Amino acid sequence: MNPFLNELAKQLAGKWVSLLVIPGALFVASVAVGWRLRFGGWPGDERLVTELQQGTASGGEMAAAVLGALLLSAWAGLLAQGSGRALHRLWLGQWPGRTGEALAGRRRRRWDRAQERYEQAYRQGQSDEALAQLAYRRNRIALAPPARPTHMGDNIAALSTRVRIEYGLDLEYGWPRLWLVLPEETRAVLDESRDAFDRSAALAGWGALYTCAGTVWWPLGLAGLGTLLTAIVRGRSAITNLAQLMESAVDLHGASLAASLGIPVPDSRVTPEIGREINRTVRKGA
Repeated sequence: MNPFLNELAKQLAGKWVSLLVIPGALFVASVAVGWRLRFGGWPGDERLVTELQQGTASGGEMAAAVLGALLLSAWAGLLAQGSGRALHRLWLGQWPGRTGEALAGRRRRRWDRAQERYEQAYRQGQSDEALAQLAYRRNRIALAPPARPTHMGDNIAALSTRVRIEYGLDLEYGWPRLWLVLPEETRAVLDESRDAFDRSAALAGWGALYTCAGTVWWPLGLAGLGTLLTAIVRGRSAITNLAQLMESAVDLHGASLAASLGIPVPDSRVTPEIGREINRTVRKGA
């Protein structure tokens, strides 16, 4: 048991260093350099730097300096992780108060206008190319009537809406059961896609931190804004890919879910009636 615990401790320590300490040390060093370039240093640092250069600093001072740098690096890493989690929630449309409702309503009105233009063109018998262009403009807003204030959030909301319309399946209750019947390779692909989105949110957390550090030295703010923009682009791509993969998993393995629950699936195709039967089984009256 002890070798297992030792190995686990090593792996956790390695992740702690790679995820928090190393990027945190880079951030702390960047802020320290920016502070010195702008303000010329802070009280007492010249003496310590001189002693370190001359090799006259005491062991206690060196240990304190190293420990302080590690603690600051870890603190910066934790702050970035916390910021990333907050941005993760905002990206998915989990906004407090009426601000989220107002933005969601604005997105819904834009979608309704785009849908109305598409339906009008369809009634007029316009060409397939024209209809495809109008559908593309509508789908750039959302694949289903928007329900959240962000594009990323509506990717997930549209997934649930489309699955409910096509199969009658409540994905909130059905997905955990579907996950258990998915092949291992399918779950691995979904995990990788979800991890890509989580990494984008973590990158956005660092971007937010560097943007705030721009108050100390303006190049750090520019680096932070660039990092934030990169994270947003990656996050949108990752969540779009994840939503498509999840919908594909329902398309390809929904019949396996029904069969696992003892529900007959004629022609191996899930119909809305079968989907509602799955809902009754997995919801258990809830």
